[in-house]
Amino acid sequence: MIKLIVPKCQLCKEEDVCRIDTKIRNLSNSGIKVYECKKCGVQFLYPCSEEADLKKYYNENYRGEYAPQSYYEKGRKNYAKMENFFRDSLPEARIRAERVKKFLRKSDEILEIGCASGYFLKAISNFVRKSYGTEWDSRYAAYAKKIGFEIKENPSDFNRKFDGIFMFHVLEHIKSPVKFLKDLKKVMKKSSILFIEMPSREDALIKLYNLQSFKDFYYQSAHLWYFNRKSLKFVLDKAGLKSKIEYIQRYDLSNHIKWLRDKKPGGQGMFNFIFSQKLKNEYAKNLMVNKMADTLFAIAKLRK
Repeated sequence: MIKLIVPKCQLCKEEDVCRIDTKIRNLSNSGIKVYECKKCGVQFLYPCSEEADLKKYYNENYRGEYAPQSYYEKGRKNYAKMENFFRDSLPEARIRAERVKKFLRKSDEILEIGCASGYFLKAISNFVRKSYGTEWDSRYAAYAKKIGFEIKENPSDFNRKFDGIFMFHVLEHIKSPVKFLKDLKKVMKKSSILFIEMPSREDALIKLYNLQSFKDFYYQSAHLWYFNRKSLKFVLDKAGLKSKIEYIQRYDLSNHIKWLRDKKPGGQGMFNFIFSQKLKNEYAKNLMVNKMADTLFAIAKLRK
């Protein structure tokens, strides 16, 4: 009998690890699998690419897997499509800005890590003095620069510290999240606040409905880590950050109904003609209270 070799946890290095039986979106016959650590609670892909390969992937291929390749074509036609993508992303960016504005001052300078084409930088700009961004995709970085933002590849490329730092669905892409956060502390002031939003692996479509079609969609080549509240706190603690972690529900009841009916995405708002706002809000609230929401939101500061 062939013995299955299971790696140690890539986060906490413990050996109590099991393999998750699921497909990985955008991968086939690669030998890469999903594993779960029973101690810290994280799930992870193994084996994982090297840092240099990841950077090349995000500059050349990543967006193409999630957006039409035509976004990357040169010329005015492409600029218009990038403009449409920017505009379509603004509504959620404005929701995020509204969520965090109470923590900010008009004199603040903020940094968004992984800013794409700059839609959150635009949404937050009315609440702060200046917004900066980092982006590994040179084409998206060029667009963000074109609309007026200073963009670099890495936080350390800026010769300054920031009052607020934002990471929306970024940390799960980072090969060494604890090291990354420790390095990030170098661009934080004593009073700085770090905001982190990421998918929760305790999403109701997994934890409550146990929907295999969603699992096959949820686990993807770009996400190296799959956090729950426990494992995210472990990372922040190891990085020397004190934190508060909350739940957010990004996708609505219609989206869940479509997943249960059709086993595919794309249902956001589909049944608004019959689902009242009160019903949708109550559904989202119950998912958050029962820790089955689709998103984790952490607010972190330097330990004194």
